Amino acid sequence: MNPEGAIIFSLGLLVGFGLLLTLFRLVNFFAGRKVLPLWIPFVLLIGLLVGGSLYLDTAGTVHEVKVTDKREVIKYTQFFYRTRQWRREFSVQVEQPPGTETPGMSQLTINPDAASYDAMQVGQPVKVRMLKLGDLFRFARLADRSTFSIISDYIGELFPPEPHGPWREATATVLQVNKFTEHRPRSRRRGYGPTPLPWPYQIVRLSYTPPGRTAPVEVMDNIEIASKPDLAEGQTVPITWAEDNPREARIAGGRPGRPWANLIYVFGETLAILALLVVILLILGVAWRRRKRCRAVLPP
Repeated sequence: MNPEGAIIFSLGLLVGFGLLLTLFRLVNFFAGRKVLPLWIPFVLLIGLLVGGSLYLDTAGTVHEVKVTDKREVIKYTQFFYRTRQWRREFSVQVEQPPGTETPGMSQLTINPDAASYDAMQVGQPVKVRMLKLGDLFRFARLADRSTFSIISDYIGELFPPEPHGPWREATATVLQVNKFTEHRPRSRRRGYGPTPLPWPYQIVRLSYTPPGRTAPVEVMDNIEIASKPDLAEGQTVPITWAEDNPREARIAGGRPGRPWANLIYVFGETLAILALLVVILLILGVAWRRRKRCRAVLPP
């Protein structure tokens, strides 16, 4: 999609979704009961996105354009009480298809999968499927991709497959090290301070060039600090990488980090109290049902 249209489209979705959700809440408030379920706006939003993507599959026209730039970005995301995760974004800029140019508009941006991204080179012609709605909105993606392939990619991100290998050895340069040694609560009231993690871990960003490639590849690894305590930016370390997926690499000798085990340890007391309350409620429920049955059996 073109950047100008993407900004307006995203803002329109956010504002429209917020207004629709507010309208549903107001209707339910004045009616005094749940007349309009609040899940309807979410369904409408998903339906709009999926329906628009399917419309691009059927109504979009195929054009051959040249690649002008490509970029791979790794972003950190906060997940479940500040547990850090990362995800990759592949973006490729292509020129405007002949006959569809809009003066003053920038080039199109498409988001391919990893294999397509690696195969593309700047200046190389590629086929894209584009849908132009007026002079502002232009939606585009690679011609060999569809709505179903995009959904499959999202599922693959949620449940990434394990690389099959074979695993090869290489040397990588450390670009960034983020260490996690304590849990900091969102609120510091009532004297609650940082809690040391029993298994401190570090997320390491590295760069290396696999054989047969001209450009380096950035990889991420999550390891315990105790297994590699002296990692620092600019240092070179041995790694093993999967031949079927060069972006899957592991620092040699590093033990995998355990963020989930740390969270269970930090919130272990709360989980134990909740489990005890559940057991007590179950016991009281069983006792109440037995007492009720006994009363039903006794003669009047």
